[in-house]
Amino acid sequence: MLAKLIPAVLASTFLLGGCAQNTVDTSAATPEKGDSDFMVSRNSRADELYVNMDSAKGGRTFREIYIAPVNDSNIQIIQPEGSGSGDGWEINDIEDGILQNAMAQEFSRALSYESAFNVVNRREEADMIIHTTIVAIHPNASKAEADAGAKKGGAITVSVALINAETGEVMVRSIDTKSTDNIWVFNNLETADPAVNLIFKSWGNSMRRGILHLQGRGVDPAQEAMQLKPQ
Repeated sequence: MLAKLIPAVLASTFLLGGCAQNTVDTSAATPEKGDSDFMVSRNSRADELYVNMDSAKGGRTFREIYIAPVNDSNIQIIQPEGSGSGDGWEINDIEDGILQNAMAQEFSRALSYESAFNVVNRREEADMIIHTTIVAIHPNASKAEADAGAKKGGAITVSVALINAETGEVMVRSIDTKSTDNIWVFNNLETADPAVNLIFKSWGNSMRRGILHLQGRGVDPAQEAMQLKPQ
């Protein structure tokens, strides 16, 4: 039954919106690309979306979710044309802790809303694992321009995997980009700016709605049925 549900409803799981400003190398974050076990979406609003129908078997009854730590170890900085490299985008240990806490807090709050899912503290207790990798950050302006008063908007590209905890297999992989009015909060996470939490809150709410749809527990009449094709 789950396999029949996935094509029609899964697009909303990772509906992040926006588009990448420049070319991003997503090869390391999308091992499913080119894998014949995964179908690829033709009309998803994600940049890339891959679905493994076999690994999702039994997922209709999954309720226990483990949120894995976000992977922020290899973020690409896609600078505006003409900008130099650097600008202090490296994430230190303190900033990593702030980022991890923001993601865990907002994802947990969103996924457990109205008891939709039970967020567990140990991987061994989970039916599903959500794994998030920050792939790239796209500032619209250089640091010098932002400091001089330019708008601080930009975008962030992420890879989100929904994993079958029992088998360890990826059920769904999405690569997509989300816009924000203040991308520079990621340049200095020690300020603990609420904008960071807002970004993760948005992703968490999208995942909650999408997984509910995947399981047949939510209906969005405006959602276009997804078309999947072999790679």
